[in-house]
Amino acid sequence: MKETYTIRKADRKDIPRIAEIIVFGKRVAYRPIFANDHVSFNELQVVELYEEYMSNPDQLEGMLLYDDGIVKGVINGQLVDDKTIEITDFYVEPFFVGQGIGRLLIEYLIQKVRKEGVHKVILWVIKDNVKARKFYELNGFVNSGETRIIEGTTKDDCRYEYVLA
Repeated sequence: MKETYTIRKADRKDIPRIAEIIVFGKRVAYRPIFANDHVSFNELQVVELYEEYMSNPDQLEGMLLYDDGIVKGVINGQLVDDKTIEITDFYVEPFFVGQGIGRLLIEYLIQKVRKEGVHKVILWVIKDNVKARKFYELNGFVNSGETRIIEGTTKDDCRYEYVLA
């Protein structure tokens, strides 16, 4: 039997699951890069992120969720200007990585913002996060060549762009 899913807008009731996906997604993706257990396990906490979203629910404004009865992925596109969206959060629950959820979220977001007249989707990805960079490139994003140092680290972030036709 084929599994049905929806990609839908996030709301306040989703905040506990969103916080869980983001925290665990960050731990899996970033711990090997930064090798900082203090940040990964002391500073990065589900409850703190939950409280941040509860205090600032406007952060959910551009957030979409992959939901097949279980919320398995999140993508958050925030308007930079009237023609550009920046993906600020994009995580798939680590247990479900490799099932096409990320691709579906990216495709949905791009289709949605194209209809809204957006011309460009941008995001920043850690240079050392080769797996994520390859994923973005396979999904039509191009490295713009622009970099910046991640605050408090010696690591570079790379800017990727997807220009909508």
